Amino acid sequence: MSHGRPPRRVRFAPVPHMMSLVVRQVTRLTAAELGHVLGPIETSMRALREGVASELDWQMLASAVEIAIAVEDKGVVRGMRGHLEAAERALQGIKLRAMATGEWVPTALYYQELDDVKAAVELHRFQLEQLSSAEATKALDLATGRVRAAGGRVIERDRSAA
Repeated sequence: MSHGRPPRRVRFAPVPHMMSLVVRQVTRLTAAELGHVLGPIETSMRALREGVASELDWQMLASAVEIAIAVEDKGVVRGMRGHLEAAERALQGIKLRAMATGEWVPTALYYQELDDVKAAVELHRFQLEQLSSAEATKALDLATGRVRAAGGRVIERDRSAA
């Protein structure tokens, strides 16, 4: 009961930074954000194709494939698993040859390996173009958790774009 007084109105003023955070979480990645994420992947792909890839280049591509599989598992962009798993196998073969001496030595690729990894990079680009920032972050978290659970090493990078 109001006891003869008018009911008190509670008003909530929108918090500007909160609104921008919500908008940021539901909008797709911008061209600049895509460039920030895909630039190093494309640089690593070029080095791999040219036969001069470092172990870090290989790790960048293996990470991209792992994240692409996580996106597939999240169900946002689906139907690419076969291609991604082929790239994963190709990268494992490349690593075995490159580490044959016990330390990383760049190796030439078989045509099928090149095609498989190149296709995975292109599919990952397509995936990222479809994702919101929140979806990209969730996929990255899933992939990171899987790598750690399998005893792998996670290289932290600036996550502000994804």
